Amino acid sequence: MRKFLSAAGFHGAMAVGFGAWAAHGAQAVLPPQAIDWVKTGASYQLWHALALLGIAALAGSRQPVRLVTISGLVFCLGALLFSGSLYVLALVPLDGEVAPSWVFYLTPLGGALLIFGWVLLFLAGFKKGSV
Repeated sequence: MRKFLSAAGFHGAMAVGFGAWAAHGAQAVLPPQAIDWVKTGASYQLWHALALLGIAALAGSRQPVRLVTISGLVFCLGALLFSGSLYVLALVPLDGEVAPSWVFYLTPLGGALLIFGWVLLFLAGFKKGSV
């Protein structure tokens, strides 16, 4: 439970920080498309921070379902890959460099993991002993 609570705090703080920067300071240094990437990353990361908060509550119950725990791990990795890759794609051009081509593949991979995490939660609802 504590690990998911910490993960929720980490992802929530990161999302709010990037979201606030995109809304109040990024216009001076980023083009509009890059600002949209940061806003999208922050939005998805914040929603999944809330999901992790719910998973922390479920993991602390008497009989957490294994699928709930796996879902939390998948959310952590998916949010990091999806949002993190969008942040990198938005910020790397600040140095005059171009993001490595493999970074472009992390966004859909992270998105697929986020979807998979929700599917795992869906399946957990059908397991005997689910919370």
